[in-house]
Amino acid sequence: MRTDRRTKYTKMVIREALLQLMKTTPFQKITIADICNAADISRPTFYFHYEDKFALLDEIGENMLISANLDSIVSLSIDDNDEIFGTILNLVRIIEENAEVYKICVLERGVNSRLPRQITEQLENTIIRYWQERDMFDVQPYKDYVVNFIQSAFNSVISCWLSRGDDRESAEEVAAMIKTFLMNGLLGLSKNRN
Repeated sequence: MRTDRRTKYTKMVIREALLQLMKTTPFQKITIADICNAADISRPTFYFHYEDKFALLDEIGENMLISANLDSIVSLSIDDNDEIFGTILNLVRIIEENAEVYKICVLERGVNSRLPRQITEQLENTIIRYWQERDMFDVQPYKDYVVNFIQSAFNSVISCWLSRGDDRESAEEVAAMIKTFLMNGLLGLSKNRN
């Protein structure tokens, strides 16, 4: 029990050290020595918990993903615009609070890195499965394309939005844009189309 608390505390200190360093230094220039100094730990302690700084960053990204509660999208109704908007807004706000982590984990490292793969799995295991089980869309022949469309469109909008700096739209405005893009794009696959 004591070891678990100590491990959790040490990992929390290491994560916070990296996040603090990222406020003033580009991630690529941060060294393990920098993280260890900021966390007041030894290099062996760092390597006991993490393989490298990318594994640390991935864990931070995973915690961000957990806080987004993407599992809740399994219960979304495609017809409930308020619920869809609320889910997207929650995700956009979490990304805004963790912009640097998201930029590096998702936008810079690309779709084959750990966090985007987990987001893809979440989409497939929640909203895509939900639509298939309820026969709402003819998703099966296009599943990979649908997942990639959702993820790419979302990331493109977020990337553009984050690059605007202080002049960017509010989280609410960008969430509304994403909802509009997402829903209009997916309606082309709707079984109820005329």
